[in-house]
Amino acid sequence: MGATRVRYLALGVFVLAFLAVGAVGALLAERSSSSLHRPWKQSVRALPRFVLGYPARVLRAATVPDLIQFEYLAASQLGYGPYARKRFTSPKPFTTFTVVDDVSGMAVPATLDPPRTMTTHVLGDEHSIVWIGDFSTVTAPGRYRIVADNGMRSRPFNIGVDVFDPAIRVVQRSFYFQRAFTAIEERFAEGPWVHPDDSALAPAGIVKGWHDAGDFTLYNAMATSSLFWLLEAYSDFQPLADDLNIPESGNGVPDLLDEARWELEWMLSMQDAASGGFYNVVCKASYAPYGRNPLNADPPRDGGAPYRLGEVGTMATARAVGSLAYAASVFKPIDAAFAEQALAAALRGWDYLEARPSEHSDGPSCPAARQDGDVELGHQVRMYAAAGLLLATGNAEFDLAFARYDARLVHEPSTYHTHAYAARVYLRAPAGAPERKASIAEQLLAQAEDMREDAAQHPFEWSGHYFWGSVAAGFERGGGFGVQPCMTDRVAHADYCYAVMANIDYAFGRNIYQLSYLNGVPGVTNAHRRAYHHWLATLRATPFLFPGIVAGGPNTEPELSDVSVPRAPTPAWGYWDDPAMRRYDSTAIDARYTDNDSWSTNELDVVWQATALYNLYFAQWLARQPQP
Repeated sequence: MGATRVRYLALGVFVLAFLAVGAVGALLAERSSSSLHRPWKQSVRALPRFVLGYPARVLRAATVPDLIQFEYLAASQLGYGPYARKRFTSPKPFTTFTVVDDVSGMAVPATLDPPRTMTTHVLGDEHSIVWIGDFSTVTAPGRYRIVADNGMRSRPFNIGVDVFDPAIRVVQRSFYFQRAFTAIEERFAEGPWVHPDDSALAPAGIVKGWHDAGDFTLYNAMATSSLFWLLEAYSDFQPLADDLNIPESGNGVPDLLDEARWELEWMLSMQDAASGGFYNVVCKASYAPYGRNPLNADPPRDGGAPYRLGEVGTMATARAVGSLAYAASVFKPIDAAFAEQALAAALRGWDYLEARPSEHSDGPSCPAARQDGDVELGHQVRMYAAAGLLLATGNAEFDLAFARYDARLVHEPSTYHTHAYAARVYLRAPAGAPERKASIAEQLLAQAEDMREDAAQHPFEWSGHYFWGSVAAGFERGGGFGVQPCMTDRVAHADYCYAVMANIDYAFGRNIYQLSYLNGVPGVTNAHRRAYHHWLATLRATPFLFPGIVAGGPNTEPELSDVSVPRAPTPAWGYWDDPAMRRYDSTAIDARYTDNDSWSTNELDVVWQATALYNLYFAQWLARQPQP
């Protein structure tokens, strides 16, 4: 027995040593010389987590493949309108290529120009030069592939006037899955992504709304951006579809406006009855471990903690005033009573702002979207409020208020910079000053030209920026600056049309991974599959994601805290420390994306959904236009 114990003890020591050595090796493998990685002291402190999580790491490394760079020619998987500019990018030189029917394999007769080359730094040293081909002369409807004489081919794609219709449906429907304080039902989910009613967890008087992202928070800031793009989509494109299979479908109101109204009614419920100001957020104080947070209030379980209100402040109030006033102008011919309710709330909110002219407050609760004390942003949100009320009322008071806060447009549109939103709403207001409208139009056109120049220097002709939410940054920039001049004169401003569409092509596969950053779209063969999302992780549904989620995209400097947690009830694989998707400081910038639980690169956000939807409606409009 003594000898047996010694053998078992020796075996145990060997196993522990093996795990420790493997964990240290894994830790060292994650290191390099760049400051992009965590400091050594922080990494050493993480060593116990590496040791305890080593078995899960071994399984992860053996079973999950990484994304592959340039496995195919880079082109949109969704496709192109008949008269769109159609281009692809190759990592290897080629002389000729053909466009072939994906069913018959027969080549399509077309005049195809020789490729051009481009030097780039965003694809790493291995791909510092790329080759770009153009097949714009292929216009016949069908499903095709590109085949080059370098042995590479593209994934299949469609050409046709209706190529963007399925993408619009799934992205617009994605808002339903993010609805708060209600059940997500199987008959509307069209899949396994369901949960029971969680309205009993809501603060008193708070109804409806959208969860912002993979957590359960409802932000006034994100609501503002999302509502802006949905209201813009309706104002510019007038979609009438009332059959997208959401609970309101068939009520005679376009489903796009039904979805916007769900969020608007949440915003109305966030107004403080006493002061007229608006609360900034509804959130949870804490979460259970990842994978243990169901949206379930009966009975409360892990993750079933009630929500709490944030604070009333001028920033949230100004954003709500602009949103509700813009909505009042849109809903007036559709539902006059609701439009009056929205406008009355906006006017009360304006009184709250006018009583606090130098205050720029945005409370500390759930501070991820906090803008407290920022004077410049405080002016921008007041501009948005004034523009919305000018549009809704025509009152000269609000024109003067807009002028009081106006400044040169230097920022691209985003949740944190609403100046461009305000400018676009001001242009819609009949009572706006003609000279100010001319100045705004000139500034927006200058921004569109900057976008075009950036697109011309990118290997995929993308004009976004590599930060958290990079795909949406391209959509915001294209939708904010390129769409309007294109719709005004698509011949004179053809390059702006192309730049907007190039951002869409990038999102659907013209990128280093040939990955569609929008999932669940019919016809798309290689889309992202994971995202950081609490109730989906808890649900353990297959597929993991409901359709229509827009991923964040590559991020130049992912958060250092976006680490993997293998020793957990549900292992979570972040940007860092994932043995199946290793990323280093040497990783090409366009490749700094992981298709796992990383919140730094792919935590879904309703703003990303909304700006993508606006761009897709534009793409649908453009695809249906006759040949210029």
